[in-house]
Amino acid sequence: MNRLSYFLMTSKLLPSLSIFFPAYYDENTVEALTRSSIEIAKRLTDDYEIIIVDDKSPDKTGAIADRLAKEIKEVRVVHHLENKGIGQAMISGYKHASKEWVFYTDGDAQYDVSELPLFAEHTKDFDILVGYRLKRAEGLKRVFISRCFHLLILSLFGIRFKDIDCSFKLIHRRFLDKISFYTHSGLVDAEILIQARLLKFPVKEIGVHHYPRRFGSSHCLKPRLILSMLVDTFKLRFKLWKIT
Repeated sequence: MNRLSYFLMTSKLLPSLSIFFPAYYDENTVEALTRSSIEIAKRLTDDYEIIIVDDKSPDKTGAIADRLAKEIKEVRVVHHLENKGIGQAMISGYKHASKEWVFYTDGDAQYDVSELPLFAEHTKDFDILVGYRLKRAEGLKRVFISRCFHLLILSLFGIRFKDIDCSFKLIHRRFLDKISFYTHSGLVDAEILIQARLLKFPVKEIGVHHYPRRFGSSHCLKPRLILSMLVDTFKLRFKLWKIT
């Protein structure tokens, strides 16, 4: 029996846990992801909540989320009155999370929440634990744009991580209470790591598996979304220069 299995059998690893995921065109995955998240949360703590952030999804995502919330007391739904994009959906999730530890992943189920206990095992030593994709299940265009983004973040902020925009992060409340989000786009993942370095919070990187998207398609490569991230990146650089 390995160390992680021993801990899971003898005690809960976390005092309390919020799990949230933005959901947009995720009617085919939101229910299974919610139920899987509940099972994992039960293994880690006796005090947990699941938050589904419905970013004004045009499909049945919101309705399914509401049904789950009526059925399961630990499930809550945050509805955006208009589509605000992935960045604002993430910020809504962080702001509505109420527990000591907060875990975020995507609503499209490209990550396996059963890998979360591997992160929880390190929570005695780190307040910020972030995943990196062992093998990205995406096309070359998406990988190329991501690498360019990594180089931009390195050149502007001097930080280097294996996978800045990986949607698998476990963060302690003490860090979230110290930061303000300045971004309005999908820069949120990077902003968390930038502010972690600024505030001198050590970050633990852990490899996770990444799976092909089974339903729908990603909206991340739309030109206006890429442009908004670029604008936010430079705005954040100037903002941090002013306050540091």
